[in-house]
Amino acid sequence: MTPVKYRALWATLLLLQSAVLVPATAYSGLNEPQRIIQQVSDGLMRVLREDRNLLRSDPGYVHRLVDELFLPHVDVPRVSALALGPYWRDATPEQRRVFQAEFQRLLIQTYASALDALSSWDIRFLPMQLEPGATRTLVRTEIQQPGGQPVRVDYRMAYSDGRWRAYDVAVQEISLLASYRNQFTSVAQRRGIDGLLEELTTRNDTRR
Repeated sequence: MTPVKYRALWATLLLLQSAVLVPATAYSGLNEPQRIIQQVSDGLMRVLREDRNLLRSDPGYVHRLVDELFLPHVDVPRVSALALGPYWRDATPEQRRVFQAEFQRLLIQTYASALDALSSWDIRFLPMQLEPGATRTLVRTEIQQPGGQPVRVDYRMAYSDGRWRAYDVAVQEISLLASYRNQFTSVAQRRGIDGLLEELTTRNDTRR
């Protein structure tokens, strides 16, 4: 599978976690990080059932949906620092601010574009241990599509400011964060941080 197809799969599967509605009683068997993923799933599933036509006809609505329902559960500052790799240390405060804002725009647009591809999938949480006082964990899941093989999707989550948020998702052990970091550091190596910011801003503006 090509990197482009993998990026589409990551975006789709991250939202496919949203396409499963589980009875409320199922929450009792989940720990807090798993419960967050399931709660976001339930919220998006209701939208997919009730507003499918609106999702297809109103791009602004789709972007607001991702921004309001999904992004609060993503540790954008942590992801931004990790995605920029060693260049984060060299960036000025203003460059960091612009990068984080444009990276967030990229995430919104990427996940919004995946919504229309959602179909019938099942999610299964794999066993995990959450140690008392832990501040990082790995939530392991499997996605099953009718007639296909299960697809492994793992979430890396961190606890800060009183809540758990995701900072990476891996499909079949291939990390979305690592993919972004490879792209960004490659551009920054050729064009510098300002060149990367210019390219990322242009990319976001073009995709609106």
